[in-house]
Amino acid sequence: MIRELYQQTLREISLNVTSGEIDSLRKKNITKSGCRVYDSGYLGIAGILGQPDEKTWAQAKANLTRKIPCPWGAETGKQRKVSYGGQMEPEAFLAEVEKLLAALRQAYPQFIFSNKLNWVAEETSLRNDMGLDYFCQNSYAEVGILVRAQESANIFDTVIGGTYQNFVAENVLKEASEILEAHLHPISLPEGEKAAVIAGIDLFDRAWSEGLHTQKLARNASPFSGKLGKQLFSQDFTLQVNRSNTSDYKFPFFDAEGTTLEGDAISLIENGVLLRGYSDKKSAEEHGVALTASAAGNYDDVPSLSAAALDAAPTGKTIDEILDGRPALYIMPSGGDVTPDGSFATPVQIAYLYQNGHFLGRLPEFSLRGNLYELFGKDYLGCAQFVPGVGSRCVLEMTIVR
Repeated sequence: MIRELYQQTLREISLNVTSGEIDSLRKKNITKSGCRVYDSGYLGIAGILGQPDEKTWAQAKANLTRKIPCPWGAETGKQRKVSYGGQMEPEAFLAEVEKLLAALRQAYPQFIFSNKLNWVAEETSLRNDMGLDYFCQNSYAEVGILVRAQESANIFDTVIGGTYQNFVAENVLKEASEILEAHLHPISLPEGEKAAVIAGIDLFDRAWSEGLHTQKLARNASPFSGKLGKQLFSQDFTLQVNRSNTSDYKFPFFDAEGTTLEGDAISLIENGVLLRGYSDKKSAEEHGVALTASAAGNYDDVPSLSAAALDAAPTGKTIDEILDGRPALYIMPSGGDVTPDGSFATPVQIAYLYQNGHFLGRLPEFSLRGNLYELFGKDYLGCAQFVPGVGSRCVLEMTIVR
């Protein structure tokens, strides 16, 4: 019998902003513990808020009677500890946010700023009595300030901010000012049927999460079924399970089952060729495919297959190098969907014209469409290098629906 502890600790400072002023501060310090017992090919789990005691372990052992199959068992004999991001005390975070808000109020009195700003420190660990000891700590600021013009009837008109592992008011203000100055300058959409578009890979999450699901691929329930090993997309396009610190989304280097990846990443699509779907231990064993560290779940759940850590690999250039002087639409889409044949469409309520490192003006509302195989094929221009606060951004040519 093996005993294993899966633990998640969240420390959070949350500042509520109303009309450009901080009106409340909330702190969280929550530990969630999942006790796992492996025995004779089965898994028993029990969870508790806070630290576990022998009653929690006894409940996990008793839950073995539920006969949850786990023939692959636990990871053993591996150790690794990593820490990402800077450390920031509550007082320092509060001071930086107040500095940012004061500068925004002074420079842009025509706008109202609101929403919550959080400093988050997450710790995830997986340890058992067979030598496994994994620990990952990640701290970052989540800044998503909703901006509304004084005379506007909208809930908000644009958003500024991003995710920062080192939060400095001056740096965030510089980025925000680019957007706000452009927002004050409405312009028309560029001429032509198609335009270069700057967007996150998450715009196409549904296509990847459903299409690259290992079980759906194997059961002919995916649009990509039967296409393994084929060149489906541009040679410049690589899609990974990315558990490194260069991902837009901050995941531990190990998944909920303790699986890790060489270099903390593995390609599902590499240079346009479909190599594999994403997998957990169950799907990998059932279908004889490589593990991709794609198991997830709450602390007291049986881990299950998840596409959470998918990310496009940068093509080695900045956005400006990819565009080579041409203008592009920088979009904040409000939805979007893809059909089984790859047809994609999304409405765009907030967008700006970008060129040579600057936002030139605010664009009217419009829609975009294209086909997945073309968007990441002949119309794929590349994925820009990871930028703190912004993440990585794909550049694609899409059809404008005016």
